[in-house]
Amino acid sequence: MGATNCPETPRQRMITMMYLVYTAMLALNVSAEVVEGFRSVGTAMTNSNINLQTKLDDTYANFDMALQNSEDKVRLQYDKAQEVKALSHQLESYIDSLEYEFIGKLTDKADVILDKHNPKATRTISFRNSDGTLNHDSIKVALQLGGFTWMEKGLDDTHEAPKFFLQGTTTADGIGSAIHLKEKVIAYRQKVKEILGEDSAKVNFPFDVEQTFLNKDKKEVTWEQKNFDEVVAGAGLVTLIRMKAETMNAEFDAVNMLYKQVSKGDFSFDKIALISRPKSTYIIRGGVYETDINVAAYDSRQKFNATVNGQQLISNDSGSVHYRTVCNNVGQQKVNVTAYVTSPDGGTKEYTYSDNYFVAEPVGVISLDNMQVMYSGIENPLTASVPGVDGRNVEVKILEGQGKLNKVEGNGKYMITPANGCKKIVLGVDATIEKGKTTRMNTLTFKVKPIPAPEITVAGFKNGAKVSRKSLTSGVTVTARAQEGFEFKIPRGSIRVMSLEVFVGNKPFNFNGSTFEPDGLSAIRNANRGDNIYITAKVMMPDGVPQNANCVLTITK
Repeated sequence: MGATNCPETPRQRMITMMYLVYTAMLALNVSAEVVEGFRSVGTAMTNSNINLQTKLDDTYANFDMALQNSEDKVRLQYDKAQEVKALSHQLESYIDSLEYEFIGKLTDKADVILDKHNPKATRTISFRNSDGTLNHDSIKVALQLGGFTWMEKGLDDTHEAPKFFLQGTTTADGIGSAIHLKEKVIAYRQKVKEILGEDSAKVNFPFDVEQTFLNKDKKEVTWEQKNFDEVVAGAGLVTLIRMKAETMNAEFDAVNMLYKQVSKGDFSFDKIALISRPKSTYIIRGGVYETDINVAAYDSRQKFNATVNGQQLISNDSGSVHYRTVCNNVGQQKVNVTAYVTSPDGGTKEYTYSDNYFVAEPVGVISLDNMQVMYSGIENPLTASVPGVDGRNVEVKILEGQGKLNKVEGNGKYMITPANGCKKIVLGVDATIEKGKTTRMNTLTFKVKPIPAPEITVAGFKNGAKVSRKSLTSGVTVTARAQEGFEFKIPRGSIRVMSLEVFVGNKPFNFNGSTFEPDGLSAIRNANRGDNIYITAKVMMPDGVPQNANCVLTITK
């Protein structure tokens, strides 16, 4: 992870947050709306990485110019920057190759819309060469032209990610692509730290590949298991995009740190570039887009004016123009900047810059962790999330129906216990997008059912078993438990047998409690081979509602 004196930037936190939210959503409940949301976020993150590459290119160009003007002063830091660039390019290219190979497992072509105002203006890009091999360049072009908007199928696939990244296992036993990626990330971080030496403490390395995590069953898992085991294809793609973003951010931090170590006062630059640093490029409608705009190689003693989407602004004491706008229009938005900088000869030069951000409709998601219905009388685990909002700022409330709702450890984690007799629970998802402003993001309705009828065993025998008289006459106890496959935790002792009705042949017996009484045992001793014993148990359930459970045994000898 990054050094303690070099915290994550807002952009890095945004990428991490979107990754966690959509991984959870896709892993728990893949609906058409979620897949569509992933396409939008995946496209926005891909475009964000492309914009970051442009900023990296500008920084390297500035380094080249500085080297030309004063090689003696710049050479040492310049050479280090070139080493970092080469290492970063190797890792980024490897991540790209994994992304292209994985997409090739999901689809063979892309139908890219070239003009959003004319959906018929499409271009079909085949991902296969004439000999059937995968063409990485074609996939790269499709992503550059359309992001993930053309990915109609495959994002909700539940098999390809474990197969591709973990060699088809669900336990990460094999050496799959995820293991190789992990090894390359660790090696990259170590080599960059060796190049930077003590200065590596100034660089944020937001990689978490060596950590272990707790899954939904509270079991410890590795990074590769967490990200690629039992996840949908969309979640695997999100992880790759995030890993590339983290690599580019580490590269950006390292190269900018090296560049800052060069005294700008010794050089005269004939090229100026604008750099925008948005807090986030994924905004919920009604939220605020904010960015600081800087002029590279700018003299802090000189103010500059700028026009940002029509607003006239002036730089502050830190040399930045701060732009802020409320986001009411949904979809891809553009920021156009023109900066007016005074040149050494007293004239004014104009420099332009453009950037993109994405505004999404408010969406609150609640996923029941085990099933798609709630059961009365017991705790039902659920997870709530809002894309683009920190889980700590998301709150769930019961709007309709009776029950108890308790927040548990983990962002967006709750336990809800519907009351006995409740048929429906309506939950509201609220999010605090800005300080002091809470917005209702969604209202969701869930059915509530009683716990299914239990299963009973008689002296350890299940329904339909063939038993001997001897096995049923040494003392018989009837026990009850939840049906096999019922995924909710039932408190110990909360399912109890209250009374029994037993037929041996045609003769009925009624017992209080869960044990056969002597007259019933005597009848079993006298039963004939092939006779059936019918047992009906009255069972008290955790929700306080008794249910009947049946069992039939056949005498063999």
